Amino acid sequence: AQRVENSPLLGVHSFNEFDPLRSIIIGTARGANHPEFEPSFNHFFTPPNEGLSEGAARGPIADHIVAEIEEDIDGLISVLRHREVVVFRADPVRCTRPIQSPYWKTEQLYSLMPRDTLLVVGDLVIEVPSATRARYFETFAFRQIIARHYDAGRCRWIAAPKPELRDELFSTSVSLLDPHRQLGNQEILFDGANCIRMGCDVFIDINRTANEKGARWLQDVLGNGFRVHRMHLAEDHCDVTLVPIRPGLILVDGKRVNATNLPPQFKSWDKISLAMMPEQPFGLSYPMASNGIGRNILMLDQATAVVEDNQTELIRELERRRIEVVPLRYRHGRTLGGAWHCITLDLAREGSGAEDYF
Repeated sequence: AQRVENSPLLGVHSFNEFDPLRSIIIGTARGANHPEFEPSFNHFFTPPNEGLSEGAARGPIADHIVAEIEEDIDGLISVLRHREVVVFRADPVRCTRPIQSPYWKTEQLYSLMPRDTLLVVGDLVIEVPSATRARYFETFAFRQIIARHYDAGRCRWIAAPKPELRDELFSTSVSLLDPHRQLGNQEILFDGANCIRMGCDVFIDINRTANEKGARWLQDVLGNGFRVHRMHLAEDHCDVTLVPIRPGLILVDGKRVNATNLPPQFKSWDKISLAMMPEQPFGLSYPMASNGIGRNILMLDQATAVVEDNQTELIRELERRRIEVVPLRYRHGRTLGGAWHCITLDLAREGSGAEDYF
């Protein structure tokens, strides 16, 4: 990961998930922490026993887990360098430091997943208003990268209104294990990983990490050149639930996605539908992602996918459709709740702009 300070600035230009990749941010596990259990953290990362913290992980992530994540990321960086993709790395943050607002106090989470707290649409970088308190300042780890591009005139940059995240936003009258619970609509809330970019169309999943007011704000910011579509597929982030591979082909969660809830724009597309994914281990007292994290793939172009090396059925299905697979080891997708798509954020892809794929 030496290509940070001296990496060339190509300009931010990314409208979809599959055009040829040219520039990317990759997060870091250094300084990662498991914060205290409080209403917003329970709402997203539901621990066992209805949110009770007995026996659950707390505090800094173990050194051996951090080392293994960084080692696996180095494997991805080697692949990207070979393909002449410019790589930027996040600044490590000591996340055990307490943070607070007038309404709450907690600790930070990590700097591992830029896809969650940032959203790139065209040349616009958006710092999103996450509903998780522990992620309130998570974008700071990526600020220097964004600032370099902004100062050089290579991107536009906006931050959504900072939410207050008071307790009443989060479900208290329903079980934390209820998959249908949602956020309140008192303020603008969504994560970048609630969104799927398809040229001039952006799909946002409304669930327990994004609300209607967030979708409305995103449409206002993007303007008339874009169409923001609401969908209801996932319990939280949707980038393991509906994954564009190339125009005309999507990967979907066969348990969650059906003819009723699939956005109509995709109904005529070819689908790789996988419900059961291989069992994967995790390094904390409970997993922060399901086995479905195996669908969290990164497209390098319309014919090349980075996939966890243990996803044999997915690899076979992709290769059947003439997709070259780059199988890479990633040992802790369930430990910290994200894999190849989550821990990266594409800044530049080739392509003419906001195409209409539908």
